[in-house]
Amino acid sequence: MLRLVIKLKKIVLLLVFFFGLNSASKGQVDSLFLDPKVDIELLLPSLDSLYEIAKLVNPTLKQENAAMRSSLWAEQYNRWLWAQNIYVFYNYNFGSLPFFAYTDITNPQGLTQVSQGYRAGVNIQLSIFDVMGHKGRVNEQREKALVSKYKHDAESLELKRKLGSLYADMVGYNRMYKGRNENLLTQLVACQVAEKEYREGAIHISEYARQKNVMADAEASYHDSFRFYLAAIEQFEAILGVSLESVMKKPKKN
Repeated sequence: MLRLVIKLKKIVLLLVFFFGLNSASKGQVDSLFLDPKVDIELLLPSLDSLYEIAKLVNPTLKQENAAMRSSLWAEQYNRWLWAQNIYVFYNYNFGSLPFFAYTDITNPQGLTQVSQGYRAGVNIQLSIFDVMGHKGRVNEQREKALVSKYKHDAESLELKRKLGSLYADMVGYNRMYKGRNENLLTQLVACQVAEKEYREGAIHISEYARQKNVMADAEASYHDSFRFYLAAIEQFEAILGVSLESVMKKPKKN
């Protein structure tokens, strides 16, 4: 039986390795985070550091970054769009179409006609529409680049707001989870004492029943706090973009 359990654990570890822990819905929470005696704040980097991690992996921010880069490239492209009507050529031609060339270096006025040879030149064709509309097109692309930047900044602020809110929820539920756990342990001891006293006849059965009811309430509160805390961890991981295990500080060895 023990060997079977060990093999099952190895299979689970292999599945976790191949499929990763980047998704909160598929990831597994480290048992250390669920230890009610541990402060989650001591296991994680600062909130600012977590925000920097989230910015690197957030898919919406990646999309906004790509859109912003695309707009900047479009602006640069439109700045030089007028140059598409300028042609520089250099080739060797021959045939019946003569052209003039210098044949006497000492006499610049001495031109002659030749029917073949190397030819080079520049051809410029600019329409009034291209000339007059060039500035408008560049300004339009510049504004689009600014819009992309503002959208990226707005998404960054929204990510920071969500991350901070979920971090506060996670820390708050962690503290509630710790408190409910301590209360449960206290009530467990009290219930054991009450049971002993009831068997010895030191207390009435109503007092023993009251202690059992308090114990049941403490246990229910503990399970509720655990559920809220676990949900907060999963929501925080979903916004962070990576598992808490991957960014957890290494526990100090005593």
